[in-house]
Amino acid sequence: MNMRFARAALFACLMGTASAFVLAASVEPAVAAKPSGPSVSGPVGKLLVPAQKLLEAKDYKGALDLIKQAQALPDQTDFDKYTINNFLANASIATADYTTADTAYEAMAESPALPDADKSSTFHNATLLAAQAKHYDKAIKYGTAYIALGGPPDPTIIGTLSQAYYFTNDFANAEAMSQKALDATPAGQPPNRAALEIKLGAQIKAKHEADALNTLETIVTYYDDPDDWGQIIDNSMGVHGIKNMEAVHIYRLRLVAHATGRPDDYSIPANLCLAPDVSLPAEAVSFLQAGHVGGADLAKAQAAAARDRGVLGAFEALAKKSGAELKMKLAETYFGYGRYADAEATARAALAQGGPKFDPNEANMVIGESLILEGKNADAITAFNAVSNPSPGYAKAQHLWLLFANRKYATAAATP
Repeated sequence: MNMRFARAALFACLMGTASAFVLAASVEPAVAAKPSGPSVSGPVGKLLVPAQKLLEAKDYKGALDLIKQAQALPDQTDFDKYTINNFLANASIATADYTTADTAYEAMAESPALPDADKSSTFHNATLLAAQAKHYDKAIKYGTAYIALGGPPDPTIIGTLSQAYYFTNDFANAEAMSQKALDATPAGQPPNRAALEIKLGAQIKAKHEADALNTLETIVTYYDDPDDWGQIIDNSMGVHGIKNMEAVHIYRLRLVAHATGRPDDYSIPANLCLAPDVSLPAEAVSFLQAGHVGGADLAKAQAAAARDRGVLGAFEALAKKSGAELKMKLAETYFGYGRYADAEATARAALAQGGPKFDPNEANMVIGESLILEGKNADAITAFNAVSNPSPGYAKAQHLWLLFANRKYATAAATP
């Protein structure tokens, strides 16, 4: 599982909600408390008023020099300390010094002088910065305080809380919070990938295998990741009693989805294709080449494919005059050679002819797979949906190919 947290995104979230305490330019050393709230003491105000102007001018070094001078002043009030940390936090965020910003926001969040009006933005940023610094216990504390304030759910904070719970091994809360983040997804947008990955990780850690597989399928539906497809395909090979040809139909998706894998993930389906009950040597070559498997294995498959090409013409002539079973074998052969239009047409001919020993589900699988590779996605879905009362092996193959055909990764990729 890959956790994708971008510093640029963190910076944007912080800058969008930073609570800058703006001092009036007329502040003098002995300013009295204002009816609207407390004020900083005179010595602190003398330093922070020009610091505010430097921040507005983006002279962050000059502003930080004055802020540090204010930090060194004696006899500070709680509100002085809060305000100095507020200035320090804003300057640190602007210079991408998130370590200092984290410390400053923690002090603000813990301050007895934290104004009610600043609680939302302070807890928000304190949560993000604590998680960025891997202070997950603090992220949970401030994120929970933020949510307790009420208001519309913030997917950023909910997602950060799910991450914090995950890394503190509280997998039940991690899953619950990640689901809340997903539930807060605006209409028309894909579910947040980080939240999905936290949910997946929590389910794996809690050994909820079926739930984890469902979450992984949601991820590939929206994000079409080759690593995730590889995991799903590998997991699918545990079907009890699966037959060789049924396994080949599942393995074909590895090539079409560009799923990542080890050499064995390609040599195993290649050996299936060379088995006497399958006999698709050209397809075996395709698997080995895709997995960069050479040597004796590739030489053996290439020799078998050469022999197969030598008799292909005679086999075509025989199959076209024969029953549905032989036509179906020809359709599988065409598919292995990459002749997808021919594979589709021949499988349809076999399906129309039928017969007592003919399996229409195999024909519909080949038709659907061929249509996918012909770029006819909607027609492929129709073909896959025509698979009826399948064996466990074909049921799994049907499910995976429909998952692939119905994926929404283009929508997800277009979303900022």
